[in-house]
Amino acid sequence: MDTIKNYVETLFLEFPNTKEVQRTKKEILTIMEDHYLALLDEGKNEHEAIGQVISEFGSVDELREELEFTAKEEPEGILEEEMYQYLIERKKDAKGLSLGISGCLLAIGTLIGLSIRGAGMIGVLLFFIIIAISVGVIIYSGMQFSKNNSRLNDRYIPRDVNKEAQKLKQGYQKSFQISLVFGICLCVLSVSPIFFFQLFSYAGYGVPVMFFFLAIGLFLIIYGSINYHSFDKFIKEKYFIADEDALGPNALQEKYGDAVQTKYLLERIYWPIIVMIYLSWSFLTHSWGYSWLIFILAGLLYQILEAIFVKK
Repeated sequence: MDTIKNYVETLFLEFPNTKEVQRTKKEILTIMEDHYLALLDEGKNEHEAIGQVISEFGSVDELREELEFTAKEEPEGILEEEMYQYLIERKKDAKGLSLGISGCLLAIGTLIGLSIRGAGMIGVLLFFIIIAISVGVIIYSGMQFSKNNSRLNDRYIPRDVNKEAQKLKQGYQKSFQISLVFGICLCVLSVSPIFFFQLFSYAGYGVPVMFFFLAIGLFLIIYGSINYHSFDKFIKEKYFIADEDALGPNALQEKYGDAVQTKYLLERIYWPIIVMIYLSWSFLTHSWGYSWLIFILAGLLYQILEAIFVKK
């Protein structure tokens, strides 16, 4: 038994002496001792049992990978209450954005419908009113998206928050599938009113109904998709990322490791150099007609260079 205890103590020397580490060490020691006693009951001698227990347990690298421990303490992370609040606010903003986009389609349908009825001026007036309201809702919802993201940006996502987000996403999956299926069906069937009214020689009346179907279908698709993918913010990364194109310091360090400074330098000097090359080449050779291709090649080269610096 003492050999197993000493082995476990040696395994955990490099880890911080936290309550979590102590709890895990105790659990592992209990598992190994139980396995050791079971081997003795099977007829193994003491040395054979100890050797088999240690060999089956694995290395310290495997232990680190399984427990996701590091030599450092975990930083203070996002609380579950903050995640729930974020998801509630995100749901409201998703509804606003979806309604705004759907409203733009309804505005077009209203204009066409009233024009067919001979009330074109009223249709134009309602069109601009609905468009103004819809665009305002879209802009406001977009600003709220950014505001809510910035509150949690670059903060650590603990494992318990990650697991809770996975459970919530799994629970929402059925609702997402229903909204996605109904939304796509409504978009596909949106042309059916035109054929229906055409049977009565009123095909024009089917057009505003078509936009009504499209508005509802897009609302279901956008609203369901935004809510469903909101959980990924707490699942796919270790640090909350508000904007994929503007990673915070912690997220950059996690993604690029020791190469973060090189990546930071690359972002600052790469494209200015490309612009200088483009202008110099174009002025010297007067090849403005195709010199813009350098930006396409530069984009591909940037992806290659960036991949080299990504932390593996």
